[in-house]
Amino acid sequence: MVVSIVIRKTRVSDRQQWQERLERALPRILEVLRRQPGFLSVEYLWGVYGDGQMGQVTRWQTLEDCQRYVREGAAATVAAFEDLALPTAAHPDGTWLRYTFEVVDAEAPHS
Repeated sequence: MVVSIVIRKTRVSDRQQWQERLERALPRILEVLRRQPGFLSVEYLWGVYGDGQMGQVTRWQTLEDCQRYVREGAAATVAAFEDLALPTAAHPDGTWLRYTFEVVDAEAPHS
């Protein structure tokens, strides 16, 4: 399994307002994600310091599924829906960063 994490800061620093805006955007976001081959799940993270920092964590069956999502434009579509609901903070705080990891199960026996 592959996990992709996108971190950015929004202009919305009120937790309740952030959640309400995200919930309104989720149906369109999920519609795009669920059409992607290999998509497993998505969750959103709220920065604990209340400064508008947020994260989006998506899970994919394979690295190729994740790369296809990014390269073929679906990630840009999801980002546009997110930014419409939760506008990105002004430069330089609004930088979007994507990190991609392969999940290693610490409980699995090693060969």
